[in-house]
Amino acid sequence: MSPIPHGARDNVAVALGNWGAPEAVPALAAALNDEEPLVRGHAAWALGRIGTEGARQALSRRAAMEEDAWVREEIAAALGQEES
Repeated sequence: MSPIPHGARDNVAVALGNWGAPEAVPALAAALNDEEPLVRGHAAWALGRIGTEGARQALSRRAAMEEDAWVREEIAAALGQEES
């Protein structure tokens, strides 16, 4: 369980994406496994904004297993792809 309250995790992901620092990649990569699709989608967006190789790898790993359609769209957009 995350120490950040449920309703705030998506906001934290957006803030980290706006910060844009590679240091945020591990936390955002972990957020790709959150139980809430909203958190996973915002984490994907944030990783796309950061754009490091580590961010892209985390997105690619999650893309292979993500079940939520909106999150898949966010991952594809973050990777610069259109979802098929």
